[in-house]
Amino acid sequence: MKNIRTRSLNQQAYDFICSRLASGDLKPGSKLSEPSLAAACGVSRTPMREAVRRLVEEGVLYQREKSGTYVSRFAADDISDAYEIRAVIESAMLLRAVEKLKEKDLDTLQRNCDRMHKAILDMRNSGLPLMTGKTESLFLEEDLAFHLRLLRASGNALAEKIIANTYRRNQFFGTHSHQRNLRHVTTAWRFHCEILKACRQRDAISAVKWLKEHLAYSEKDALLPLSMM
Repeated sequence: MKNIRTRSLNQQAYDFICSRLASGDLKPGSKLSEPSLAAACGVSRTPMREAVRRLVEEGVLYQREKSGTYVSRFAADDISDAYEIRAVIESAMLLRAVEKLKEKDLDTLQRNCDRMHKAILDMRNSGLPLMTGKTESLFLEEDLAFHLRLLRASGNALAEKIIANTYRRNQFFGTHSHQRNLRHVTTAWRFHCEILKACRQRDAISAVKWLKEHLAYSEKDALLPLSMM
């Protein structure tokens, strides 16, 4: 029971840092204060230290000797590398997953798309030029859940873990490079709908085609602001 609670607190601390990164509260190059993060998260220093260690291993954070822990800075090559990994692994796993998807999987994928669409409608109704805050968090959570559901259906747990980590890196890049305006989020949602449509038709080739177009579009969108610097 103690081990379960420890893992739960570790995950809570990890998710807290991830949310701060995704929201842009923790910017590239900024120094982390573990005591402050632990207090804000409501956990002790131990699970926060474990969460930081995990993110360092994933390359999202880095440590300087006698200086502290910092948020990694990412260049265009880092973004391209991450999208390349996603395209290779997700395409291969999707080819396997399409025939294995059950009706409950398809229903879950539909809910993911519906919730992404709700976030878009909320953004449109707000009148804001960019998706931010809870609306952005909801959109990104459903986006990730969609991709992980497809990976889970492939039966390859390692691929699911790798893509989850890679997606988070892309998500953090996106906070500072993507302009999540109405055009971007609507186009991303439509790609997901097309992937789902192909999955319902058991058309693996079309599903992979839409997936690759989706990732290529997202990569181009993420790289555009960097090219203007």
